Amino acid sequence: MNTARNTGKISSSFFIPREATRSAHLFKRIRMLPLYSFPHHRNLNHGLNQNRNKFFIHLDIDAFYAQVEQRDNPKLRGKPVSVGGTKGDKGIVMTASYEARKKGVDIGMSVVEARRLCPDLISVPCYGTKYEAILQNILFHMSKLLPEDCIEQYSIDECFLDITPVVKDYFQAAKFAWKIKKMIRDIENLRVSIGVSFNKSFAKMSSKFNKPDGLAVVSEKNMETIYNLPVRKMWGIGHRMEIRLNALGIKTIGELAKSSIHTIHKEFGINGVVLRKFARGEDTSGISSVQTERVEKSFNHNHTLSDSIYEEPRAIDEIKRMTEYVCRRMRAKDLITDHIALSVRYEDLGYKGGKLRLWQPTNSQREIFQKAVDIYKTLPPPDSSHKIRTFGVSVFELYRVDAYNLNFFHSDNLIPYKQMDYLKDKYGENILRMGIDNS
Repeated sequence: MNTARNTGKISSSFFIPREATRSAHLFKRIRMLPLYSFPHHRNLNHGLNQNRNKFFIHLDIDAFYAQVEQRDNPKLRGKPVSVGGTKGDKGIVMTASYEARKKGVDIGMSVVEARRLCPDLISVPCYGTKYEAILQNILFHMSKLLPEDCIEQYSIDECFLDITPVVKDYFQAAKFAWKIKKMIRDIENLRVSIGVSFNKSFAKMSSKFNKPDGLAVVSEKNMETIYNLPVRKMWGIGHRMEIRLNALGIKTIGELAKSSIHTIHKEFGINGVVLRKFARGEDTSGISSVQTERVEKSFNHNHTLSDSIYEEPRAIDEIKRMTEYVCRRMRAKDLITDHIALSVRYEDLGYKGGKLRLWQPTNSQREIFQKAVDIYKTLPPPDSSHKIRTFGVSVFELYRVDAYNLNFFHSDNLIPYKQMDYLKDKYGENILRMGIDNS
């Protein structure tokens, strides 16, 4: 990519030319910082140069989804595995095992490209509720070792820990990290990589050093291990910003740390100042412990089919699968609903839908499924020239509940939904299926 014509004009209007790319029309100005909760400058203690006598851990579950599937299916172990995009040529790779990564398969890559790089790639479906349950179990056991306000869940497979209350030096910190690795191996049989440092940003970068199943410690005495890294390895710096920094002569994290604060502020604003502070080891952000108890307002699940359909039995089966997923999410959080909505999108991108109010709150997929089918039958019927591409099921007006037999006037047999959810979370979606009368 030729950017020579821009090197003499470095300013906030700088952009990467994409005229030659097929998707040039999709690119506009993008946010400089990633979507995840990158520490805001308001979260920094500007009275400190760095976190003195602090010890942080960044924990990253290696190839989380793929590792779980290899753990649960011995036939997948040692083979290139990806999660996501199991049928047809649509979909993207959500994560890939290290066997697949060695052949060039990467997260966010289309399934077509992944299979071109790795013809023997095995794609498996994503079971989101199973992965969520595993992480919550890990965090639960972590809370037995640390106060809850010392634990920050950063994403589905990452978390930060402030271990200052339980360790006094880096030797004890490394020993505590090994204890966590052993605990996770014992309770979930999963490998994790851990970085230990005196601030969160250095801990996050150091967890990448010895993947998979690694442990790295970065202290004030060996910060060169961070400084020698390319600037793109800095937490919060993407490809576009890397090019802008390179144009300023900044190619390593150490060079960013020694750069002029006035130049960085002029080019990148306050976000650039924050990144420069992080490069200098002056990340003074702490654990984000804002864990307010709240009841979600709604749950929804949408699925775009690889092949559009119009046959009613196939549509009913898809609605069944949608309602099952939504109900499992409600039951996992002890929630019930008395409102349901169904939407469909046709091949011409037109939308149709409707909603109903249930006569009593529930999280029973049998009842919610039947109401979703009632909504579907009120919509214009599809045909071979007007097929459905996407289904969506939503529930709203949610309530928290401690009891599950809410119907005092019916003698229906109770279905052990919670036990079924547990089996599916542990052994996979196909271990158990419940038949529902479609008539």
